[in-house]
Amino acid sequence: MKIILTENIKGLGQIGETKDVSNGYARNFLVPRKLAIFATAENLKQVDEIKKGKAIMMQEELQKMKGVAEKLNNFKLLIEIKANEKGHLYEAIIPKKISESLKKQGIEADADFIEITASQIRQTGVHKILFKYYDIEANFEVEVVKI
Repeated sequence: MKIILTENIKGLGQIGETKDVSNGYARNFLVPRKLAIFATAENLKQVDEIKKGKAIMMQEELQKMKGVAEKLNNFKLLIEIKANEKGHLYEAIIPKKISESLKKQGIEADADFIEITASQIRQTGVHKILFKYYDIEANFEVEVVKI
């Protein structure tokens, strides 16, 4: 019996895949638990439309992130923050803070894709930052100065 998976199932397949399984497995286990639906012509058409839409959205997102990476490559961001005489910050700088500062500069970089080598910045100075979205990478610097 042909089914379309609605959940990732270890050993069977991923969401949206069409699989051929035994009648009992489909009727008694997969379909009642909403792990799969029957592969009717209508359901197959809907899954294809959803896949096409997701592929288009993924391409648009990929192009957007390539543009962000191009802007960020060798970019130097200046962040002014309170610190003591020794250069220790009163407030650590995390990826979210960097993302907000980049947004003020007109660069939309999600904090989830910003990697700081030490997970957060606690000192003034120049710090190397990596923007990584799947295989798209850009290195830039954040200069932290005392107010």
